[in-house]
Amino acid sequence: MATTTLRVVCWIATVFVMMAFVVESGSGSRILAIFPSPAKSHQIVFRAMVKGLLERGHHVTMMSTDPIETDNPNITQINWNFAHKIVKENLDVAKLRQENCNSLTISMQLLHVAEMFVRAEMNHPDVQQLIRNAGDEQFDVLIVEYFQMTPFFAFAELFNVPMIGITSIDSISLAHQVVGNVANPVAHPEMSHKFSGNPNFFQRIEAFFTKLFLEHILIPGEFAKYDEIIEQNFGSNMSKSYELMNRADFLMTNVEPAMGFIRPIVPQAIQLGFLHIEPPKPLPTDLQQYLDRSRHGVIYFSLGTLIRSDSVNAKNTKIFMDVFKSLKYDVLWKCDSEVDLNGTTNIRIARWLPQQDLLGITQFTTIPSSLTRPTYPAKRLALLKIFT
Repeated sequence: MATTTLRVVCWIATVFVMMAFVVESGSGSRILAIFPSPAKSHQIVFRAMVKGLLERGHHVTMMSTDPIETDNPNITQINWNFAHKIVKENLDVAKLRQENCNSLTISMQLLHVAEMFVRAEMNHPDVQQLIRNAGDEQFDVLIVEYFQMTPFFAFAELFNVPMIGITSIDSISLAHQVVGNVANPVAHPEMSHKFSGNPNFFQRIEAFFTKLFLEHILIPGEFAKYDEIIEQNFGSNMSKSYELMNRADFLMTNVEPAMGFIRPIVPQAIQLGFLHIEPPKPLPTDLQQYLDRSRHGVIYFSLGTLIRSDSVNAKNTKIFMDVFKSLKYDVLWKCDSEVDLNGTTNIRIARWLPQQDLLGITQFTTIPSSLTRPTYPAKRLALLKIFT
């Protein structure tokens, strides 16, 4: 047991020494990076990491739904941007929530859509060519988004390389269990739960039965579907989902313990702490002037990228409008659909805003639907829970 543990630790140490330093000749490690989730709030974390690897001289082959605009010769990109359209046409979280669908129904629909875009991404001609010509390629490590999308984990076995999992938020309990982290269903509930700490008796019961449901019904069902995809693309000799899930050698989660993501972790796991936050850049002139003219300050309101503004029904839109009109503050509303302001003077709507720069240099309250992007020192947050 001790020998096995020492071998694993040495292997992980070797991987990170290899990734951290560039040899004097100027050649870095050859890294295969796979990020399948078509969600900008996920991808900004992965993009930040890849940019850092490129700056350190590594060679990266990246499969992503949001390619990086760069002229760096050390990156080869496979563009999965079409996956955004698959999600847009088949998943409307706001609509499901307004139809009073419960969290399980929404989660099942999300998993169904995930299977759809995983199949489409695996069928990409460049991915198929990489699989067919695996003998002609050589990588040193696989860095992959580490949820339950196991067909992408098969590349670690295909190229016989260590696998490092990364997540843009906290990971599922199964992922923590794989690397040896404590995954007590009461102390560390799944992200889908409506509670995060100090649960009452009934919430503890809920957490326990959720764990049983996930481990014995939901995940086995999902893995059976993914096993079909694995065999279709890699052949019958490739390991199945459970074996591939347990192939992870290291786990990186983009969470910050100070924000409440507290759990004991083993040396094979690290918490990145919002590595995507960059120093703010100057705002566009018109936006800066708008902020400077505000007498009482500005509230920034965004539902994120997964919640489409045109799916918010008239009733809820009116609620937002009535609340914002009643405030003395100006409201900057990121909204990708037309909204009749009906003469309201304290609301400004924009389809896109430089959110990191906006929150990084101004002092105002923000109302986001996700903590992935709007996390900054000294910013007051009012959160909206959409999925739970």
